[in-house]
Amino acid sequence: MIGPVHVSGDEATETLFVYYAGHGTRDSDGALALALPSTPADPARGYFHTVPFDLLRKAILRSRARHRIVIIDCCYSGSAIGTMSAGDVQTQTYIEGTYVLTSASPHQLARAPEGHEFTAFTSELLKVMRDGIPEGERLLTLEAIKSHITANLTGQGFPEPWAQNRNAGGTLPFIRNVASVQASGPPGYGEIPSVDEGTLFASRADLREAGLHRPRQAGICGSKSNGGAESIVLSGGYEDDEDHGDVIIYTGHGGQNDHGDQIADQRPTDSGNAALITSITSRYPVRVIRGAGSKSPYAPPEGFSYDGLYTVENYWTKVRADGFRVLQFRLEKLQDTRPPIVPTGTPMDRAGVDISRWEPVSLEAYRDRNVAAKVAKAHGYVCQIGECGTVIETPAGFQITPTTHLKPITIPHKGPDIEANVLCVCPNHRIQLDLGVITIEDDLQVIDEIHGVPIGELHVSPGHKVGLEFIRYHRELFRRRRGDCLKICGWRGDRC
Repeated sequence: MIGPVHVSGDEATETLFVYYAGHGTRDSDGALALALPSTPADPARGYFHTVPFDLLRKAILRSRARHRIVIIDCCYSGSAIGTMSAGDVQTQTYIEGTYVLTSASPHQLARAPEGHEFTAFTSELLKVMRDGIPEGERLLTLEAIKSHITANLTGQGFPEPWAQNRNAGGTLPFIRNVASVQASGPPGYGEIPSVDEGTLFASRADLREAGLHRPRQAGICGSKSNGGAESIVLSGGYEDDEDHGDVIIYTGHGGQNDHGDQIADQRPTDSGNAALITSITSRYPVRVIRGAGSKSPYAPPEGFSYDGLYTVENYWTKVRADGFRVLQFRLEKLQDTRPPIVPTGTPMDRAGVDISRWEPVSLEAYRDRNVAAKVAKAHGYVCQIGECGTVIETPAGFQITPTTHLKPITIPHKGPDIEANVLCVCPNHRIQLDLGVITIEDDLQVIDEIHGVPIGELHVSPGHKVGLEFIRYHRELFRRRRGDCLKICGWRGDRC
């Protein structure tokens, strides 16, 4: 436990962040000790099963970092701060530039509600990181986070967190406020304060006047240089659009004549398409407007309706019935109240979805954690792409390698969640596969689609056979046609 803190402390120059969640006890002198579940309750017998907090404090103290953030979630965690009375001004963490946040007082137990995976304290912290603080600043300070979770915890009858702030450590921006980003983003993005979801408009001119959608005709508003698309209009311009309510499959623009006939392939460099591709990585929300011209069951009977904020999750290409290739984008609605990643209660309470096994990947799709684990284990947790060789290992010794589906399991692809459709890849190559930057040939050569050259081979394992049909499906999503490869910033025709 102490070794990784020493290593991180030596490397950190700006901020050292230490988070401990586990068991806590007190030794015979009443000092805080970090414990294991098997640690005997008797202080005399448990001495050799614990790590004195003082050792952790010293490891933090020797760091060169300008700021030190220490969060402790265990029983008696307030002992890390000490009793601040008139006769006792010495504390165990008297370090300039340090902010210490604990889940309870020196005399209280940490509370872990029955059926919950995390303690009440950690659950509230995770909620802030996942959902943000409505009406909060764009960047949340530690003091703002403490104030928010304190109100939530005490309101439920849980212990009040303790904190110690040295040299304005509590005013240090800690995380981005997701709620603020969702609601605004840069100028032009996010909600329009005076317009509620479901508001109807008679014309595009009215949309423009309200600030919802500026173009008089184009369906996509925004640009690549400014951070992505600001708004889109679904008005029946493309028969390939699919509207599932909270999930939209939206066709890009370009390649049509003045009569609306498709006469050429769409290109990712067309301004609106480039903006939507940029939105995948910028994560700025996109305003969605539905028009009466759309065949969607969610379209208004006349005029236009503003239907809230969506995020652009991914994109691919599709060959239409007329032979032309178009770009398609998957958008998911931002939920006002996001469901917890780890629900409480029994599987029956969770409508039969056992989150210990099934991991949500979208609003409507789950993947089997066991499938991903088997694939990663078959490759020794090493990335399968070329000579990458990346293995991610946590300080506790756990090896982690993300996995991805070649044929997405989400709408409209509906690929199977089986080992043959899964690759074990590092985070960088996962993003490149998901965006079509790299594809795989039938002979397992990995192709850089931007430059049209091979970058290595897909490594295989006797315990994991990749399905050729899924390799081909992924390749077809992003390669334009024989002799002409798709690249994110345009087309290239120097490779078959």
